[in-house]
Amino acid sequence: MNPINLITYNVINLIDKYLHQRKIKFFLNKILKKPKYILDIGAHKGSYSELFFKLYDKTRILLFEPNITLYKNLKNKFNKFNNIEIYNYGIGDKNKYKKFLFSSMSDYTSTFSTINKKSKYLFIRSLLYGGQGKIKYALTKIKQLDRIFVKQKIIDLIKIDVEGYEEKVIIGGLKTLKKTKVILIEYHKDDLYLNYNPKEIHKKLINLNFRLYKKIKFPFMTWEDRIYINNNYL
Repeated sequence: MNPINLITYNVINLIDKYLHQRKIKFFLNKILKKPKYILDIGAHKGSYSELFFKLYDKTRILLFEPNITLYKNLKNKFNKFNNIEIYNYGIGDKNKYKKFLFSSMSDYTSTFSTINKKSKYLFIRSLLYGGQGKIKYALTKIKQLDRIFVKQKIIDLIKIDVEGYEEKVIIGGLKTLKKTKVILIEYHKDDLYLNYNPKEIHKKLINLNFRLYKKIKFPFMTWEDRIYINNNYL
């Protein structure tokens, strides 16, 4: 990554940490009091789990990250915390193995989804980060959320950021989501992923008796985080 692209990368990270995440923290603090159980699906570098831990240091937090390099970094980062668990597999609609895409240039390009190679947003993001780098695939394990946490009585918060694979997470976790108080989920408003339908994601959550509480747009970018509240609990 050249110096200009590195500066861009660092600026975006600073905006995320000191502006975007602070907004998320503000709204979560208004609706969640002393949560006991949080899932971070698509943990990436663990920045949102850090946010959750600072808000609720007594909470049990489970992280799921299929990228093996990021998983190892997360293990090192949180190895002193007994209430944080980290798993090296993805969450989806079925228990299976699937090709997982990752780039040597940017760890933000890691997904089970199919990339739209004609995407205008992909072209812009490549310019920002200095190209796509070498694209690789690894056969990676996926598990259904319902097959893992069906016995858990109540989940306070589930964060879902899986680069276009969000709908698959929902399909495989219907029972779990029904007993979840709050969902924090990333929404894309671009053409980066094929067969990605944000309207269908919203519809599925509404059908599970969630209501949209807040949209938090990331500055200058084409995506936003949304907070949904389960009407049965809040």
